[in-house]
Amino acid sequence: MLCVKCGFQNSDGANYCSKCNAQLPRVLQSPQEEVEPETPRIHDRLQQIEAAAARAASGEWNPEEFGRFLEETAAILAEKERAIREIPIPDEAAEDFREELEVGYTGIDLYNQGVQRMFDFVAEADPLFLEEGLELVRQGNEFVNQAMRINRENRRKLEEMSTDASSLM
Repeated sequence: MLCVKCGFQNSDGANYCSKCNAQLPRVLQSPQEEVEPETPRIHDRLQQIEAAAARAASGEWNPEEFGRFLEETAAILAEKERAIREIPIPDEAAEDFREELEVGYTGIDLYNQGVQRMFDFVAEADPLFLEEGLELVRQGNEFVNQAMRINRENRRKLEEMSTDASSLM
């Protein structure tokens, strides 16, 4: 998939450019193809990070290029985290959201730790830092995906409760 912003040739199925992070055009293979709900957008960020780390490990990107990618990624993640943490949750609903929030915040923290560990790779060129960073990001991705599954389940339950309450009237 060719990036319309920078012209970089990305792998098929990528949703974001591995070079500049621009969103790539979406192309469905068939009219019946649907977006799988268990593969949320956060998976795209993981793919971007893995591709960038592979470039850094292979020497295709020098430390400065990889560092710039990490800075851009850290800024994007910080903005997303800020927006999530600022979502107002009424006190009476806090308990209902507790599990989702705890799992989601754990994922965010792991993502941030992983990116920070990859900054250590930039500073010291030790491939172990890169591997450790990637593992933390992958773990964070799993937690965020789990939080999104919990969110979908909670919404489904609320819809069922709303439907049941409507039928009683």
